[in-house]
Amino acid sequence: MAEFALAVAGLQTVALRVKNRNLMIQFYRDIIGFSLKREENELAIFGNTKAKSELLWLEESPYADDHAGEIKKLQRLCLVIPSEMEMADLAQRLLEADYPIKDALIDEEATGILVEDPEGNALEIYFGSKKVHQNPTSLQLDALARKATGEFPQLSDSVYFDKIHLNTSRLKEQQDFLENVIGLKVQDETNGILALNGGSFHVGLSAGKGGTLDLSTDGVLGLDFLQFRVSQSDITALAAHLEFLQVEFFIDQKRQIITIYDPTGIEWWFISEDKKRH
Repeated sequence: MAEFALAVAGLQTVALRVKNRNLMIQFYRDIIGFSLKREENELAIFGNTKAKSELLWLEESPYADDHAGEIKKLQRLCLVIPSEMEMADLAQRLLEADYPIKDALIDEEATGILVEDPEGNALEIYFGSKKVHQNPTSLQLDALARKATGEFPQLSDSVYFDKIHLNTSRLKEQQDFLENVIGLKVQDETNGILALNGGSFHVGLSAGKGGTLDLSTDGVLGLDFLQFRVSQSDITALAAHLEFLQVEFFIDQKRQIITIYDPTGIEWWFISEDKKRH
């Protein structure tokens, strides 16, 4: 069989397993600015202002272990803000809430803010170039917030996740999964960190041990699954490729959804663009 390549359309949804849904809703809706689209049983579903956007799912799991302070499968999520004005409104919300800032940096081409949600999931928010930045300096958040106009009380329809950085105890296997199983090109980044590029989505990998890295996502808080929209032809090709490799996966009867677990235990969902959205 010829070398397989998957043309990823981009990350549609990140799902997090959480303990206190109300507290997490307050953070992601009222401070970060996600739109709460709907709630379904244990789920809270968020997006930007686009009607069918579902960027973030929070699934309440009150009996899951939190492993507070320990290493998690998710190192950080990166959220792209399209304009300085929108970034300023977000900075103002952070200041008004007196929310703890882990880091805030600026250089000639980018502005970035790093926070952790109430359950310790790291969120990097940035505006500007994706290039590697040289000699960034500390960002004065109040100076940025003074540019706020209030025009963006919610995240605009151009906001999206462009990168997820994972910790894994099985670095080589995880790289092999990304490159050879689901067919995404892997590139070396720096300092032993691996990254892949496909469409507008980027993944970083870092080696680690302990914490939740070797535990099932069903029983611990944090990252649960990633969901992508791809073409129907990619669904068909991916299914054939996985069958050829004799890799365990699930495909629905209409052959429009594929789910597969990576070596770190994270579930990847690939959903056909032909499948109707909610």
